[in-house]
Amino acid sequence: MRTLRRRAAAVLPAALIATALALPGATARADETPQQLLSPAEAAATWAVGKLTDDTHASADHGLTADIVMGLAATGTAGSTAERATDWLAANAGDYIHRGNPDAVNAGGTAKLALVAAIEHRDLSDFGGHDLAGLLLDRVQDTGRFSDAGPAGDMSNQFTQSLGVLALARTAEGAPESTVEFLASTRCADGGYPLSLRRNPDRCTSDTDSTGMAVQALLAVDRTADAAPGLDWLEAQQQENGGWGYNAASAANSNSTALAVQALAGGGRDAAAERGTAWLRGVQVGCSAVAADRGAVGYMEPVADGMALRATAQVIPALAGVALGDIDGAGGAAETAPIACGPGEGGDGGGDSTVGGAGGAADGGADAGGADVTAGGADGGADGGLDGGSEGGADSGTDTGGSGDDATGGTSDGDTGDQGANGGPGDIDGSDTSGTATSGTAGGGASGGLTPDGGLANTGANPVPLVAAAAMLLAAGSGVYLLARQRRRGGLRP
Repeated sequence: MRTLRRRAAAVLPAALIATALALPGATARADETPQQLLSPAEAAATWAVGKLTDDTHASADHGLTADIVMGLAATGTAGSTAERATDWLAANAGDYIHRGNPDAVNAGGTAKLALVAAIEHRDLSDFGGHDLAGLLLDRVQDTGRFSDAGPAGDMSNQFTQSLGVLALARTAEGAPESTVEFLASTRCADGGYPLSLRRNPDRCTSDTDSTGMAVQALLAVDRTADAAPGLDWLEAQQQENGGWGYNAASAANSNSTALAVQALAGGGRDAAAERGTAWLRGVQVGCSAVAADRGAVGYMEPVADGMALRATAQVIPALAGVALGDIDGAGGAAETAPIACGPGEGGDGGGDSTVGGAGGAADGGADAGGADVTAGGADGGADGGLDGGSEGGADSGTDTGGSGDDATGGTSDGDTGDQGANGGPGDIDGSDTSGTATSGTAGGGASGGLTPDGGLANTGANPVPLVAAAAMLLAAGSGVYLLARQRRRGGLRP
């Protein structure tokens, strides 16, 4: 986009520019500053609240509702909504823990409920009649691994382990040392962390989501030395545009980027975290959009589509700069914050895009309101089955989230966490069984390929005022007109 702008300046005749500048009001228009979201995190929280059913839950989705509660707590807003949503989670906790089988225990789902309960200062020993802490401790194996119980077998993975440590770290007794040791021991040789907890060093495949979760859990229990290699790995995986994909081969997406940003912010890696946050702001719908969409965060581009609520829920804490171990639901405002707009300063990413296009993302989040970004599409499995396999593709049956395990591939019934190999957002636990996902088949997946209608997204940026004025004055100058139209369309195509 910068190249296109430089060419435009070069081909415009000097006389044409002079004429345009002489038009009344031309200078004023050139000096106008685009409006930006004044608080991206609060705007995202407020938008998410507006999507809740009965202002209470996310269409009866336990994992997504829990993510939204944590997001609201991270911003210190909408405390009344967070309280109602937590009440709903407590009343329906049994469905999440047991999955319809009273003898089964979904360790990841239990851990996520326990984390939310602790964040909201609820009693973990009696959350909707369930002793969440006791259930978790009962699922700790001799190795220190949290595992599931039930006929479906053990589908626990890195998200289960990290959520378990994060939740129990908030209790008076703290997380058992064996659980922390097990978590630290799963690190791959390159410093990152895998989704799968199978003990096979030759197939230890690090991924962004699992590393982001594991690092946040280790930081929460003050294991900074164990977290440091993971932080190094995350910094090394950051893409030029500031974002992260699920792995090195995939295009940046909001969920993976958010988990990396939270880990880096918690670990004091401020420069990398800020670049990631700029990318996230670039995929947030901003002030040029219709009011109902402002604040939503898209998966790979700023659109309030069917995947936006799940993507937004996970991104809110990252926009607020708060790691999972540091979120506290006490002391916040009872109501939502207004979605306010004001003059931008050129570093707020592409929130001002009217059509799509993550402004700022393609250039490391530095450009204001509309540089093009390679979107890769966000069509992959929006409504059900958004994620990759858990433990190589069995039915997840567990709130263990994260992503498809690239080392094992396969398919998975249900929502097993973040986008995995499929390019769709999932809640940070992944216990939902809303559909079937097949590795690498949905738009914007691990291959980083473009969807058929993907490519360089339209930024919604208007042509430079003086060029537009000159085009109107000299309609016969078709070259200028075509150049302006090309800019409006987003310029380059794949």
